[in-house]
Amino acid sequence: MIIDLVFSGGGIKAVAFIGVVQALEEKGIKVRRIAGTSAGALMGSLIAAGYTSSEINRMLPFMSHLIYKENSKKNWMPSWIRWIQLYWKKGLYSGDGLLEWLEQKLKEKGVYAFSDLPYGSLKMVASDLTSGKMIVLPDDAIYYDRDPQAMSVAEAVRMSASLPFFYEPVKLNKGKNAHIIVDGGVLSNFPIWMLEEYGGIEDVPIVGFQLQAASKKNQKKKIENVIELYSALFTTMKEAHDARHLEQISKKNVLIIPVPDLSPVDSTLTTNEMHALIQLGRAHTLQYLDKHILK
Repeated sequence: MIIDLVFSGGGIKAVAFIGVVQALEEKGIKVRRIAGTSAGALMGSLIAAGYTSSEINRMLPFMSHLIYKENSKKNWMPSWIRWIQLYWKKGLYSGDGLLEWLEQKLKEKGVYAFSDLPYGSLKMVASDLTSGKMIVLPDDAIYYDRDPQAMSVAEAVRMSASLPFFYEPVKLNKGKNAHIIVDGGVLSNFPIWMLEEYGGIEDVPIVGFQLQAASKKNQKKKIENVIELYSALFTTMKEAHDARHLEQISKKNVLIIPVPDLSPVDSTLTTNEMHALIQLGRAHTLQYLDKHILK
């Protein structure tokens, strides 16, 4: 069986997607196209390049370090200098470590640009703050005078996963034509709409895997002060577009995986806790596949 796959963002919680891939492999399900945001785009790029769940599992120690503790020459800086840097650089960390690590991993599978993948097999969302719009990569690279198929896959993931204030934004183009690009999750954290808009095949179901904190499922937001107002505002920005679209599609096309309420940049997870997330993703996916996809 073949499916089209969508991964939500989620930071470190996206480790659960390794369990999703395990379940798909166990059931003999192949993936035709992948769409994702942020950490979901990162995971999607590895799968599109041909990595198996066991291969990605072995990357966990490196992913945990490189993604959430920047591996760059700036690591010698005291933390207070980093906060000054935040003002000027717009991010605590450069993101170079993530970019270089992913470039190397994709290179090992012979993937550099989108042209090295089957056409249309990988798409991801990023947010253009300069133009105030959502962009789909690689397709929208053409609006920045870039060849979509020649675009670096790792560069596109770096844009999609540019968590505001944590990573420096990506500057696309230079001078007066520069555009500031940040995390796709700012505008669409679960882009299941993307594969439908870019042409689906009736016999190939689109299946979305969304990470959601178990404690926040169907929970109304408490807004009693300015901090709670900001939190609710940012959450609404991330979720409103996707939520409206989700109301219009069949619930059997979406699996919500209840995960612990962790910070996207929580680097304190132990190996056992990460493996627990993997098993959580696997168990929920196996149950979902048997009930909705393979029946």
